[in-house]
Amino acid sequence: MGLRQQLASKSAILFAVRITGAGTIFLAQAAIARLWGSVQLGEYLIAIATINLLAIMLPLGMQTVGSYFAAEYAAKGDGKGLRAFAWLSYGLILFPGLLIAYLAGQLIHFLGVTGEHLEHMWWPISIMAVGSSVFFVNAGILVGLKRPFMGFFADTIFRPLLIVAALITSYAMAAPGENIRVLLWVLAITYCVVIGVQTAITLRQLSALPTNDNATAPDWRRWFYFALPWIIITLSTDFFFDADLLVLANFLSKEQIAVFGVCTRIFVLASYGITAVYAVTMPGMMEDATKNDMDGLGAKIGDANLMATGLAVVLTLVIAIASPLVLSIFGKDFSGGYWPLVILCISLVVRSAFGPGPLILSARNRPYATLPAVGTGLAALIVCNIVLVPMLGLVGAALSAVLSYFAGSFMVWRTTKRVTGTDVSLLPVMQKYLVRRT
Repeated sequence: MGLRQQLASKSAILFAVRITGAGTIFLAQAAIARLWGSVQLGEYLIAIATINLLAIMLPLGMQTVGSYFAAEYAAKGDGKGLRAFAWLSYGLILFPGLLIAYLAGQLIHFLGVTGEHLEHMWWPISIMAVGSSVFFVNAGILVGLKRPFMGFFADTIFRPLLIVAALITSYAMAAPGENIRVLLWVLAITYCVVIGVQTAITLRQLSALPTNDNATAPDWRRWFYFALPWIIITLSTDFFFDADLLVLANFLSKEQIAVFGVCTRIFVLASYGITAVYAVTMPGMMEDATKNDMDGLGAKIGDANLMATGLAVVLTLVIAIASPLVLSIFGKDFSGGYWPLVILCISLVVRSAFGPGPLILSARNRPYATLPAVGTGLAALIVCNIVLVPMLGLVGAALSAVLSYFAGSFMVWRTTKRVTGTDVSLLPVMQKYLVRRT
C-alpha cells in the first residue's frame, strides 16, 4: 500500500474514532444547554478551556515534543533515552506542575466574575488538568512509537463516555446551581482512573524498547530547548480557541460565550480530520529529518498538505450546509452562530495550505524561530478582538480568529522557507501537478 493510501486509511480511521467521541461530547454540551441554559454552558466551556490551558502548562511543554523525541529515539533504538524523557515528563507534572496549578488558583480571581466562578471549582479543574497533562504525555509518546490508536483511546473513547456519565450523575444528584461543579468532580476522578490505565500501557511500550549501549547520555537541555517554545506554539494552534474564550470573556456575555464556544467546538470536530493526517505522517517526517532524507521529507509534506487541504475544503462545505440543523440542537438562542462558524472554518483551509512549519523548524533544531510568528498571531487576535468584537459581536470574534490564524500561519511559512530553504506549503505540490497536466 502506497503512502497516500496509508495516509487515507489510517487518517480516516482516526478521524472516525475522534469524530464519534467528540460528537458525543458535543451532544452532552447540547444537553447542558437544554437542561440548565446557555449561561451554565458558557461557564462549563470556560472551565474546560481553563483545564486545557493548564494541562499544556503543567509538564512545561514536554508533552508537546513527545512524538518528536519518541520517533527519534525509536529510530535510533535508544529505549533508555526515551524512558528518561518519559520519567522527566511525568515528574514535571508533580513539580513544578502542581505549583503552577496552585499559583494559578490564587491569581484566578483577577479575571473578575469569570475568575470568581472558576475559583469556586478550582479543585476539580486542577485534578482534571493533571489527568489531561498525563494523557498528553502518553499520547505524544505512543504516537511517536507509531501507536496512535493507543495514544488517543483515553480521550477519544473513554472521555466522551465519562462526560455523559458525569452529566447524568450531576443531573440526578446536584443541587440547583451546583450542576457544573458536580459534573467536573465526577469527570475529573473517573478520567484520572482511565489515564492510570493508559499510563500503564505506555510504560509497557517503553519497557519493551531495546537499550542501545552506544547511545549518548540523555540530553535534558535539548529536550527543554525544544519543549519550552512549543508551549506557546501549541497554545496558539491546538488550544487557540481555549485561550480565545478566556480573552472573549471580557467582551461577550455568558450567553454569547456559549454560542461562540459551541461554534469553536464544531470547528474542533472538523479539525480532527486535519490533525489525524499530520499525526499519521509525523513519525515518518521525523525519520526522514533524522536521516537527512530531504526528498522523502518533501514528498511526505506535500502529500500530507494536499490531503489535509482537500479535507478542509470538504469539511467547510459540509459544515456550511449542516450547521443550521446542528446548532438547532442547542436551542433557538444558538441560531446566531451560523456565520461565525462558517467564517471560522476558513482557518481550516489556511492551516492546511501553509503546512507544518513549526514541525520542520524543530526538526532543523530551530524551534524558537517560530515564536515571532506566534507572537504576531496572538497580537493580531487581541487587537482584532478589541476592534471588531464590540462592533460585530460574534462575527467579529470569528473574523478576529481567522485574521490571527492567517497572520501567524503566513509568518511561520515565510520563516520556515527563509531558515530551511524548504517551502512547506501546498504550493510546491500544486505546481508539480500543474506541470504534469501541461
